Amino acid sequence: MTRKTDWARRLGLAAAALAVACTSAPAVSQKAPAGQAVAVDFDAAMRGLSFNPASTDGNLDASSAGNGIVDADEMALVAAILADPALDLSKSGGVDHASVAAAFAQAQASATQDFAKLLSRYPTSPTVAAGYALLGEPSLKAYSVMAANFGAPMNGDYSLAIDAGKLLAHDGDADGDGVSNRAEYLAFIGQGRAAYIKAALDPDTKPDSNQQAKSPPVAPGRKLVGVVLYPGYEVLDVFGPVEMWAYVPDFQIVMISQDGGAVRSAQGVSTLSDYSFANAPQLDIMMVPGGNGTYTELNNQVFLDFIRAQDAGTELTTSVCTGSALLAKAGLLKGRKATSNKNFFSLAVQQDPSVDWQGKARWVEDGKYITSSGVSAGTDMALGLVAKLYGSERAGLLAHSLEYEWNSDPANDPFAVNFAR
Repeated sequence: MTRKTDWARRLGLAAAALAVACTSAPAVSQKAPAGQAVAVDFDAAMRGLSFNPASTDGNLDASSAGNGIVDADEMALVAAILADPALDLSKSGGVDHASVAAAFAQAQASATQDFAKLLSRYPTSPTVAAGYALLGEPSLKAYSVMAANFGAPMNGDYSLAIDAGKLLAHDGDADGDGVSNRAEYLAFIGQGRAAYIKAALDPDTKPDSNQQAKSPPVAPGRKLVGVVLYPGYEVLDVFGPVEMWAYVPDFQIVMISQDGGAVRSAQGVSTLSDYSFANAPQLDIMMVPGGNGTYTELNNQVFLDFIRAQDAGTELTTSVCTGSALLAKAGLLKGRKATSNKNFFSLAVQQDPSVDWQGKARWVEDGKYITSSGVSAGTDMALGLVAKLYGSERAGLLAHSLEYEWNSDPANDPFAVNFAR
């Protein structure tokens, strides 16, 4: 069974299973006047599509990865806000009833139009769609991709839901207390859904030291691919490979940094980390980028200890640009072939002269280690990794789908013509 088929099966879009939806009671009341409660039963709406409210978790992104929170529990938070006209946490940076109610109304109306051809068979689908839309833009895209397989892409106006979703998504903060919804969920869900909702909507209720939230689980069957960020990383070093790897269904991409939170690149653009070194899970594939910040991290024992510890359990360890200097400094490349950015090649060599540094190479494979040359070479390396695991044809098709001209020969290094080690 293919992943796409399994996704459709798991989320209940098989026609036979959905036939019962025609007789289901409406999951949402008629639109209430402004300032009044809106009653929504997302559990009933999900059951109308044969989704299992007790276990369905598949709304992190369009590739159906989960985020560690049962989708129905996420939507229950939305329902609680809709049911309380007096709720207004905007002063603390949280949600308010009026905005969420307006967003829900817009999303449900748009979904009703988008699913016009499906409503006779799937009458609760707009309610479910509105719920997913309110859980953040990636969640909306996940549902839209699924719906598009049945001829009903979500092309309507979901702008209010996308805006509200910034606070209602798993990494949002519904009550503005500085603790993410996911962290509050993992800390309180053991006491039941009501306890989670109370914590998520009460700025004074936060996890204590005895409620250590576990990291969200990796989607079953996926390889966890982690990019280790640090201040001053090179943007293309990171997002060239990520652009390619994000379209591999078997991969789940996460960002990791020493303290978690936002990390500023050499170009001034910041990226939000999914994990800190303290709570990062074991990676299957680790990638260390290069950048101006390499110089600092070469003297950061915490960083070096982390990549050394992760490497002990990885299937593959990779680097882009001067990231190989960091791998070398951590002692991971001894006696192996490797390469680095030609303009900073000596920096890599200085970290460990025992490495067999390759002056002419787009990227180099040696055992589980794959190192690439400078910046753009990381994208070629990333596709090379896909080819290593799944075959060159698949890598080539991926490159073509993204209109990328892949240099598939690791020995073809046009930037080493005038380079002398």
